[in-house]
Amino acid sequence: MIVSRSVKLRVLEIARAARSKGEQSQNKLQQAYQKLLAATSRVVGQAKRFAEDIASGVKSSTDIMQQAALEGLRAELDTMAGRVQQVMRQTKARVLDGNTHYAGKLFSVFETSTEGIRKGKAGKPTEFGKMVKIQEAENQIVIDLKSMRSGPMTGRC
Repeated sequence: MIVSRSVKLRVLEIARAARSKGEQSQNKLQQAYQKLLAATSRVVGQAKRFAEDIASGVKSSTDIMQQAALEGLRAELDTMAGRVQQVMRQTKARVLDGNTHYAGKLFSVFETSTEGIRKGKAGKPTEFGKMVKIQEAENQIVIDLKSMRSGPMTGRC
């Protein structure tokens, strides 16, 4: 597929440019990101058109099970297209505009509750996941489990 090959080449360009330092490599990095965003935008457009075709009945099936599967896929396409567009906005803000503190940052299109966890140490990389508080009684019996919201150590990536 031409689009997947184009995306692969853009990702390789980004990796090469990110390893280099200097203003020229920053320009190459931005250009590669712009090309990647353009290719991604085309894919999102195709997904949206396909979802619209399913919704309008252009793409349909006479088999009720296959039609239900198409409707499920349409809902999935709508959800993922929105998430990918959010990642594209984040990327434009971070790479092209230099805004690294994007509000409502999405770390995973598959697990939207994932947060960036910073431990406050310069040498430690950012971890991703969800902070949880687990209380145990004797003999490792869990007596309380709580998912923590973004706190002082999370969400500051």
